[in-house]
Amino acid sequence: MAKVKKQKSPSSFNYFSYMWRYKLLAFLTPLCKGLEAIAEIFSPYYMAKLIDVGIANHDNKYIIKMGVIILAFTISSMVFAVLGQKFAAVISESMGRDMRDDVFKHINTYSYNELDKFSTTTILNRTINDVYRLQEGSSQILRNVIRIPFLIVGSLVMAMMVDLKLSLIFVVVSPILLMIVFLIMKKLQPLITEGKQRLDKTTQITQENLSGVRVVRAFNKQNFEEERFVDANTSLLQNDLKQGYLSAIMQPLIYLVVNLAVVAVIYFGGFQINIGGVTQGNLLAFINYFAKISGALVFFARIITIITRMKISKNRINELMDTKNSITSPEKPIKIKKDDPNLGKVEFKDVNFSYSNMKNIVNDLSIVVNPGDTIGIIGGTGSGKSSIVNLIPRLYDTTTGTVLVNGKDVKKYDLEDLRSYIGIVPQNPTLFTGTIRENLCWRKPNATDEEIVRALKISQAYDFVREYPDFLNHKVQRGGSNFSGGQKQRLTIARALVGDPKIIILDDSTSALDFATDAKLRKAIKTTLSATTFIVSQRTNSLKDADKIIVVDAGNIVDIGTHQELLERCSLYKEIHDSQNKKEDR
Repeated sequence: MAKVKKQKSPSSFNYFSYMWRYKLLAFLTPLCKGLEAIAEIFSPYYMAKLIDVGIANHDNKYIIKMGVIILAFTISSMVFAVLGQKFAAVISESMGRDMRDDVFKHINTYSYNELDKFSTTTILNRTINDVYRLQEGSSQILRNVIRIPFLIVGSLVMAMMVDLKLSLIFVVVSPILLMIVFLIMKKLQPLITEGKQRLDKTTQITQENLSGVRVVRAFNKQNFEEERFVDANTSLLQNDLKQGYLSAIMQPLIYLVVNLAVVAVIYFGGFQINIGGVTQGNLLAFINYFAKISGALVFFARIITIITRMKISKNRINELMDTKNSITSPEKPIKIKKDDPNLGKVEFKDVNFSYSNMKNIVNDLSIVVNPGDTIGIIGGTGSGKSSIVNLIPRLYDTTTGTVLVNGKDVKKYDLEDLRSYIGIVPQNPTLFTGTIRENLCWRKPNATDEEIVRALKISQAYDFVREYPDFLNHKVQRGGSNFSGGQKQRLTIARALVGDPKIIILDDSTSALDFATDAKLRKAIKTTLSATTFIVSQRTNSLKDADKIIVVDAGNIVDIGTHQELLERCSLYKEIHDSQNKKEDR
């Protein structure tokens, strides 16, 4: 049996470890942006020299010399800026890809227990939107982690060299600017968290309507669903507007304070020029440096906003990554032997099972199923039928008691090894975009056409598949929407049969089949395959040929026996059988 290579998920989500994978570029990016900032810082200084010496003395050679120096700094700044942008883009895009890969791989390790904790919508948003937020934020941080400090500190030092007294204005302005940023960030952070939750809700409503569009239209619920979506979308809009308002007000406030400071610089600088304390070139350079400092502070405020959003997104991804799979393979698993005389034997010993510490859905189940036997399971909705069969491949683990396959506890097997011997057909027939051949090769990737055709014939799907001109290469649309319900069920059954599994689980997977096709399917499985078969069904006629039938009611095993035995002694089974036969006679 061919095995799919195991995907190992990271033990936890460490944001900086992703950046460390590209440590060379992560070093070069800030270096380039730092050199860009240095080039920017020196340009105003030489511009002041050009004005105060070259223009003031009408010295053309000096003007040209300073012009060349300024041009060299400008070109250098541009080159380092482009390189820094390119390196940052490569790192952030690569980090985004790596993070999505790891989150997706980790989610694929989840058992049903973990998947029950998160909705599909929130997993989708965290895998795509939150990772994208970290990816974009990484680019901004890499480009500005050195550039902004260099601009602020370098410009401040140069401004102090130009005029120390005027530099005191910046000392007064800085605490005001930091206070503005702090107060706005304090109000913005809870809004961002709430916005993520409202986005999840809006996405969930959209997904439910797209997947259940036929139901919505069948019940004329379009207006109701539109109102539900409008309410959620309006709530999201209101949150986004509040975030936008706070983010938008921060920049004007900073510019207001900065421009008032510039006015003060010009006012006091004008007096200094009149008394000869500062030259025109130096004042121009000082204003230029002050503009660079203010611009860097504005961008620093944006970076704080970006980091705040990144922190929330990181926490949401951490919640996914910190949720560990509760069902894992043992460190030293036992191997399944193909020549084991017990191959296909299943035993339940005093099994109890509940979902998330709720009331038991399976109570004290004990039964031995010999290799090649067919076991039927019947009961009302929510009685625990599917829960019983889900314990065999360890989709869930028992609360207490033991499930044995081939005479060994299922917890002692490697999960891949165990499930490679089991063909599972879930309640909801799911097909994936691709071809019929690609869908039917899931259990055995290297299956031959002969094996696929054999499985199609057993599942009673061959007759309609062979009518397609492209046969096994016939396209399967998203979710198998180009097939009827019965056709999808037969194809999913064929998928489970490819590779001759030793245990077959049909979880209410023939509900869309007519009685004749259902009977042919069961007969073909019984006579063609030497497999232990579990059939979960609501129909007594689908189970009447089973070696044993388990009757389940509200998590309790009411009775176990053959069809005839149960008709004679089990009132619940007889009631189900009689009600169905009466319906068929009408």
